[in-house]
Amino acid sequence: MLLQSPVPTYGWIFEPSIIVGLLCLAVLYGYLIYLARKDGYWGKDVNRNHVVFFSLGLLTVIIALLSPLDSLSDEALFSAHMVQHMLLMLIAPALIVAGLPDRWLKAIYDLPIVGRIASIVTHPLVALLIFNLSLWLWHTPALYEGALRDNNIHIIEHLTFMATGTLMWLPVLHAVPPKFQMGYLAKIGYLFASMISTSILSAIFTFANNLIFTFYGNIPLAFGLTPLADQQLAGGIMWVPGSGIFMLAMSITFFAWLRNEERKGEAKYPPPSQ
Repeated sequence: MLLQSPVPTYGWIFEPSIIVGLLCLAVLYGYLIYLARKDGYWGKDVNRNHVVFFSLGLLTVIIALLSPLDSLSDEALFSAHMVQHMLLMLIAPALIVAGLPDRWLKAIYDLPIVGRIASIVTHPLVALLIFNLSLWLWHTPALYEGALRDNNIHIIEHLTFMATGTLMWLPVLHAVPPKFQMGYLAKIGYLFASMISTSILSAIFTFANNLIFTFYGNIPLAFGLTPLADQQLAGGIMWVPGSGIFMLAMSITFFAWLRNEERKGEAKYPPPSQ
């Protein structure tokens, strides 16, 4: 009688380091909100929208790292891993950065040494380079498969994705760095450059005729996908939803620019009083 291999199960995981880290972030954020209320900044520089965005950012990290998506991406599907990477590089950082009030960021840039470092790494050209360099390096076979086989490397990979994603979004969602703020059209060009970079990388996965990551070719895949079909699906996920995130950000920025131009026009040429 032949014994069948057990069907893998994918459930929520309990990882103390992730849970403790997220709890620390939540407690720190809650304390800063408490100070904002105490000092009278609530409803002005700090408001409910900030809390909502930050909370959604933490929830996105939970889904990426503690839900069945994590075990599915580590053990069975490159495409699931790509979804996880999109959550950690693009969506979670965007929400968390949107949840940071300008007042708090200004305090960081006012610090003597930390502020100088922050001004350098959040310079648009530097942030753009760091984000895309991280994206490409971690998707080289040596580093990508190394992260799948070594949990410590995997942790570094995820932390790098979140850190570089945060750097990428900061100049777009806030007026930073203070001495080199991008205008609306510059932000659109900045986002477009990142979209092109991710699109080129995704096209490599989508149109490759052979497996780029042999790790997924040596294990049984979920949902009956072949390794090559899984790789093509992963490329499509990075290409379409990934580009969609950048397109949405560019559209929001474009309409914000139009509103700003309209306000400037009304200020320069006020409508005649009735």
